[in-house]
Amino acid sequence: MLFMIAVQLCCFLFTICAHVEDCIGQQCSEVVSIPLLDNMKATLKADLDVAELNKVLQKYIQQEVTKAVKGTFVNQMEGTVEQITDNVTRLMQLNVNAKFVKFQDCQCSNRETTPAFSSVLTHAQSVSANAAIKFDRVIINIQDGYDPTTGIFTAPSNGVYHISSTVMNSKGKTLFVSLYLNDVTITSIWLNPASQTYEMGTTNMILDLKEGDKVTIRSRGSYTVHSNLNIHSSFSGYLILK
Repeated sequence: MLFMIAVQLCCFLFTICAHVEDCIGQQCSEVVSIPLLDNMKATLKADLDVAELNKVLQKYIQQEVTKAVKGTFVNQMEGTVEQITDNVTRLMQLNVNAKFVKFQDCQCSNRETTPAFSSVLTHAQSVSANAAIKFDRVIINIQDGYDPTTGIFTAPSNGVYHISSTVMNSKGKTLFVSLYLNDVTITSIWLNPASQTYEMGTTNMILDLKEGDKVTIRSRGSYTVHSNLNIHSSFSGYLILK
């Protein structure tokens, strides 16, 4: 019995040694020898070539690593894009809100809130020195700044206004009028025909008015401002900006 075991052990060692001698270089890492005992109690040797298996495993590992790296990169990129989109959306919303607030606060011109007036003289009017000409017919008077009974325009609000006036003298007569801001002369119209004719003069000014400031066209002496149903004399103004 001991003899048989010794013989089998020797055969096993011989098989391994013989295979080791056949194994050369790089191939040694790719071959595995396994002694087997078959039903006949004879020693068998199985050489398993794992080279292809190594290649498959290596390819699989590379694919998994690549997938993991790509997945991480894609996730990071998606997160970055989402964050950038959120930031841009937030900035756009803030910009829209700021513009909306600015629009709400904007003193934009409109028919209800923009002071504007225009009035005309429908008949000849004699005025004394320093008296305001009363342009009696009101064409438009938004914010009710102009009073036709006094000839005074009172600024309803602070702002820059355009003020204009046109006057005509009586035939062959001198006419001297001035545009006043409160009691300060701003500009004047002087008409002094050389013959028996009618002449017209016009003035246009841009004035920075405060609420309550008064603008008038006043006579600089005892003169007559000419007009009739054809309307030759007028007084107008409107807010340009606040």
